Amino acid sequence: MLNLSMKPTGWFQIGWSDELAPGAVKPMKYLGHDLVAFRSEAGELAVLDAHCHHMGAHLGYGGKVKGDCIACPYHGWQWNTKGENALIPYQDHPIRKKLRKWDVVEQHGIMFLWHDPAGGPPRDGWLPDVFDHPEHPADPADFYPCYPDAVVLAPEEPIHPQLITENAADTMHFRFAHNAPEDPLLLAFDTSTAIWKSTMGFRSKVTKEVAMLLHARNAGVGLNFSIFDHPVLARRLVLSCTPIDDEKSDLRVSYYFRRDPKSPEHMPESVRQMARHTRVLFEEDAVIWRHQKFVQRPIYARQDVAGYTALRTWCEQFYEATGSTQGPLKVLEDAGEPVNCNLL
Repeated sequence: MLNLSMKPTGWFQIGWSDELAPGAVKPMKYLGHDLVAFRSEAGELAVLDAHCHHMGAHLGYGGKVKGDCIACPYHGWQWNTKGENALIPYQDHPIRKKLRKWDVVEQHGIMFLWHDPAGGPPRDGWLPDVFDHPEHPADPADFYPCYPDAVVLAPEEPIHPQLITENAADTMHFRFAHNAPEDPLLLAFDTSTAIWKSTMGFRSKVTKEVAMLLHARNAGVGLNFSIFDHPVLARRLVLSCTPIDDEKSDLRVSYYFRRDPKSPEHMPESVRQMARHTRVLFEEDAVIWRHQKFVQRPIYARQDVAGYTALRTWCEQFYEATGSTQGPLKVLEDAGEPVNCNLL
């Protein structure tokens, strides 16, 4: 049974790279921690614990970048991208105590932060790449950047990351939530590593044959990378749900649309229309997530059993935090074991 902590282990999106220019500072709060993100004058991204060790000022509100350091707005103490105290303006030597430096990675214009409730380093193989897919690689240069034209930001939503993760095994909602003409098929899934891998097949309304494949790779709870394999509708997608605290999360959607050879540098209006439609698609799911109760012991239909049970078992490895609340998720505790409605 999942403990549904709002502080799971894994990688989480904290924004888009172009939101933070060299010399810029941004206050953040994620996974219950006050953070400050800044980019050095040379362009290096750093995320540190937010409060200066001197008198506790929040470096994200009024802090200034000086070279590779962020200077406290209160007394000017400087902290470098490693979290080290580099300068006390009115003292001839810095202190040894560091601010916590968080592990971050930038990938195709997205900023990711590593979280381990025990404080451990990033684990090998826990962050896939939406373009460096083993079976379906692509050159990122062949796609428009996702930011700022093909993204969705839904801040401070009362949504648990488990809910978006369950889409990886859910074929049957597409017809009802997204008006798909036919029910997709869950063709394959693999739970043998820390990356969930699955393939869905979307059928043509006319031929009833599979016309588009959706290859999904989930990185822990709250981070999904998807590839839409279709001659015309080819695109790549990153969907993320990053807990802020025990009550709310920031949700983001990032689409990478293939460049039009006639307009390789500037996204044409036809692609912009598809990009704007991403908000509509997001809301079709979000309106359910915002009011959904989580059923620990579902009554499964036959189509649900294999995918859902495998996914939930796979998710257990990411809920390592103990004593943490389940946040906004309302849980229905049904008696008995999960059952298949076809057996009733």
